[in-house]
Amino acid sequence: MKGAAKAGLDQFLTYRLHVLNKHADRIMGERYREKLGITLPEARVIAAVGTFGPFSIMDLARHANLDKSQASRAAEALIQRGIVQRRTSDDDGRIVLVSLTTTGRALHRKVMPVARRWNTDLFNCLNDAEKTAFGNALERVIDHMFARDE
Repeated sequence: MKGAAKAGLDQFLTYRLHVLNKHADRIMGERYREKLGITLPEARVIAAVGTFGPFSIMDLARHANLDKSQASRAAEALIQRGIVQRRTSDDDGRIVLVSLTTTGRALHRKVMPVARRWNTDLFNCLNDAEKTAFGNALERVIDHMFARDE
């Protein structure tokens, strides 16, 4: 119990995940900027829309793991460059959807390999059993978190 009381901030799961996330985002942002001339939020928009879209900005933010203002700014920058387009939803004329243009689909085919390579590089420090165990443990923690949130 004494050791637990002395545990510092660096022992908390959420802190450690935040450190990992911030460093990973910085490195990924640099890779996307160097290789493709886009920002990390733009890459996330392209990846999300290309994988699951088209989306409203609210759905885009959720799928791209961005806040609404980040998703909106990134989508607008991509619209200005002809990578993403907006159109009115066929189901509800009040909703604006964003989708990839032909140029955007070509860029999506370049974004995903950069992301896959980074994911592979990041997990190269683990053996196959550790990768499986880590993935399973993370999934359980995420499921537990969402179950408590309901």
